[in-house]
Amino acid sequence: MKIRILVPLGALLGLAVLGGTARGGLIEAIARDTCEVSRWPYPYVCWDRAAARAPYPGMIENAWRRQNLLADHHFGADATQLSEAGQSKLRWILTEAPLQHRTVFVRRGETPQQTAARMKAVGEYVAKIAPEGGPPNILETNVSPPGYPAGWPGGKDPKDPTLSRRFQGWLPDKLYVPERTSGSGAPQ
Repeated sequence: MKIRILVPLGALLGLAVLGGTARGGLIEAIARDTCEVSRWPYPYVCWDRAAARAPYPGMIENAWRRQNLLADHHFGADATQLSEAGQSKLRWILTEAPLQHRTVFVRRGETPQQTAARMKAVGEYVAKIAPEGGPPNILETNVSPPGYPAGWPGGKDPKDPTLSRRFQGWLPDKLYVPERTSGSGAPQ
């Protein structure tokens, strides 16, 4: 029994001594490979996790840009003066939004003059109610306000009330809808 254990152990020890001098460390290589195999998926999982988390900061910034957006409906009939809704939204941005997200985004108007008038109106209102932290950044943007599907402006043109439904042109005028029935099969 002792010989059965000693022969393989001696052979392994001999290989280790020979490998240590000839191959640069057989024992070290076996130990390194064993550690690498035992931790195998971890190094690759870290890369995958980092790649999965990478889009989140950009998504958060886009969400705050949309949240702090003053769009067309925040301005009056002439589209250059803040409406009551715009003043309320601006007050919320200046007082309740987290400090790192207190940037005001103003949607560009149809003309550069309209955009400049919007920026001026927002700047004047901010100067009136700016908190003690100082005025926030005021930037212009092309971002669509929430509720506009894929930037589609909806029925904005009074001459064409179907503007927001043009993409549904393939729908028939009268849709077939079956009658509702209960579990017994009789119509209700």
